[in-house]
Amino acid sequence: MFNLSLFGDIFDSQNLLKDGGFEYVASAMTESLPNILCYVVNDKYLKLAMENKNVSCIIIPESMKGIVSSGNKDRGLFLSSNPEMTFIEINNFLCSKGFLELKHTFGVSKSAQIGERTYIGEKVYIGKNVVIGKNCIINDGCIVNDNCIIGDNVSIGHEGLYFKRDGDGRLHRVMSSGGVVLEESVEVLTGSSVQKSHDLGCLTKISEGSKISVNVNVGHSAQIGKHTLISGNVQVAGRATIGDYCWVGTSSVISDSISIGDYSKVRIGSVVVQNIDSHADVSGNFAYSHITRLRNFQKTKRGLK
Repeated sequence: MFNLSLFGDIFDSQNLLKDGGFEYVASAMTESLPNILCYVVNDKYLKLAMENKNVSCIIIPESMKGIVSSGNKDRGLFLSSNPEMTFIEINNFLCSKGFLELKHTFGVSKSAQIGERTYIGEKVYIGKNVVIGKNCIINDGCIVNDNCIIGDNVSIGHEGLYFKRDGDGRLHRVMSSGGVVLEESVEVLTGSSVQKSHDLGCLTKISEGSKISVNVNVGHSAQIGKHTLISGNVQVAGRATIGDYCWVGTSSVISDSISIGDYSKVRIGSVVVQNIDSHADVSGNFAYSHITRLRNFQKTKRGLK
């Protein structure tokens, strides 16, 4: 457990409105971890933080000092002119010291097959009958469950492109403390990569039976459902959610934080920038109903408006 007062050497102790303890740094919406330090920048996220019983400490903007102080009884409070940057500095400090790590039983099953020149981190779990190809990298914080197959030249659990700008426009890296879970019978084929999550509250996950084709990138904290097929050269951005039994066609792009419902089809070369309902069939750039797109195409072909 870390106390906010421990960071007095990093931040002005006068900004500590109420001391408190936390174990993890995560989003105000995280419900899978206890004792979270989060930050808020508006009323929406303040409401989420105050209603989340797992949030024990909050970094708040100066404009919310009076509002939060009057209604807060149990949580630690830290005042900041830039809550997001303060949160990032605390996160990066704890990550650099190794204080934020996945709690799991690690080890490699005797029945697993590991290819030549493949690197397996010390804090990795490899289940029974897993097959991993040549020249792969499986970083710390990865859980690869039974019967998974990983092709050659695959990277799992590496840092993604995650930077934030300060008030002067300069970029600051946000270090990631999370990991990756491959559930049973997942396949990740040659040349693909799966980024680890930013925090431990939302591990990047590829669910049971799903198949990831060649040269696919799965972004940080993405969630891919059961028995979903991701075709070659697809880009799945960070925090995107793809449901169960879906198909994503070759060279498609799924934008960050997009949600795609169960049993949906995203056809070849689509660019998805809005949420897709379950059982949908979409195509194009930007993607919408495939049937509607075909009808519009036929009208255009016939010279109709």
